[in-house]
Amino acid sequence: MHIAINAPDSKTIPVLVEIDDPEHPVISQSVAQFARYLQREGIYSYEKIRKAVAAIGKLRDFYLLVRKGETIATGGMKSLLEDFLFSVDHGNALKWRPTSNSEYSLIRSSVLEYVKFLIDTSTAPWPETEQQFIEACRASMVSASHAEKSLLFHTKKRVGKKARGRKKALVGLKQYKPFPPHLVTPLIETTTNVRDKLLFGLLAFGGRRMSELLHLFLMDVGAVDDGLAVQLRHPSHTPMEWRSRAGAMVKGPRREYLKSEFDLLPRTEHGAQPSFAGWKGMKFDNEATLTSNMYFIRGVERYLLTLHQAYLHSVRAQTRHAKHSYYFVAADGTPLTIKAIEKQFSLACRRLEKKLGVSLKGYGPHSLRHFYGFYCADVLKADLLLIQKWMGHTQPASTAVYAHITPETAAAALAHAEQKAALDGRVQISDAERAQLATRFARTELDPIPEKWKLTSTSFGALDTRKLTRKVR
Repeated sequence: MHIAINAPDSKTIPVLVEIDDPEHPVISQSVAQFARYLQREGIYSYEKIRKAVAAIGKLRDFYLLVRKGETIATGGMKSLLEDFLFSVDHGNALKWRPTSNSEYSLIRSSVLEYVKFLIDTSTAPWPETEQQFIEACRASMVSASHAEKSLLFHTKKRVGKKARGRKKALVGLKQYKPFPPHLVTPLIETTTNVRDKLLFGLLAFGGRRMSELLHLFLMDVGAVDDGLAVQLRHPSHTPMEWRSRAGAMVKGPRREYLKSEFDLLPRTEHGAQPSFAGWKGMKFDNEATLTSNMYFIRGVERYLLTLHQAYLHSVRAQTRHAKHSYYFVAADGTPLTIKAIEKQFSLACRRLEKKLGVSLKGYGPHSLRHFYGFYCADVLKADLLLIQKWMGHTQPASTAVYAHITPETAAAALAHAEQKAALDGRVQISDAERAQLATRFARTELDPIPEKWKLTSTSFGALDTRKLTRKVR
């Protein structure tokens, strides 16, 4: 569960609740302090801290339910940890399912860091309900000030070797579903709320994550050469300059601006509150200022600018006294949330299904970002390094998924090339066959998107989303 805290860097913290006595559940103080330590040091993201707390909860469950809370002699903790990690790996205790490579690695590192934390805080007074388990952890150390010299090092070495030799589960192909290209325009056209129209347009034609858009300030969005320009900035560390309430010009990071002007924390530090918005990280155009531009496909900058202007006048103007500077807001003026976007996207899909008689089951707002990637790779045939820059991926491997070629796609491309060569006269065919091919190629052209959008770029490509797959790593 999560509890509210009064801290300068966070609003909530994940904690572990012990229910040894169902009528008197208590919060584990050692785990709470460990989670707070990780939070203060900035070692893990909030979601990773939550998973670390859950991992320690699993260890305590194993100790209490499988080992029956036995008193562990000096050196016995090594065996407990090895048995616990084996059970986590194979799922042979407490009806656990076998873990993936990443889950196993996170649980192992979380438990190891927790034990190290207990050693470093040996003078802290712990509740009686936790003392036996904590003393068992401390007793597992053999005259060491470093974990590498402890009995845990044996566990660490064994796990490290095991991790390198772990066989990857073969589960076939995982489908990455871009939103159907021919339905992107109808989705935006049938959406009546101007904020949602703008948001869906930015996701589809700008290719960025929802959380990145939710971190935008009003000053980050504007007009350049009769088109919309959006600059993405790090939610906490991007340097900026502003005029204080006293009228003086102040320079500092974005986090300081939020704190001094609105007494707010960056949304990455809102913990379990609905206003939380993550930050997966991006490859910035300018690493010094931690800023990146949005790069739009289909030449929609002018159309998006009209939506931006309408949004400012019809929605944002009504909330101009909101005590924050975030760009996207709800009807009551509070910053828009991820959950609200998902709800509006679901409603938009339902309207489109009813109007066109199609099925959009399984599509979420992130599918619009996938549409951007597949459009750049499959239609524009752009270089992967350029797509990486446009989408802000930190690793080229994240971009490579959009260039995956299935056997069906390869066979279709080869057949298309053969037919094109025949149509161009590079392969000898009869006049009747050439006329038939010309008719077939003419039928593949797609309808242009609305003229009122005033677009001048390439029309949509025919993407078969059922064939855009890649193997699970």
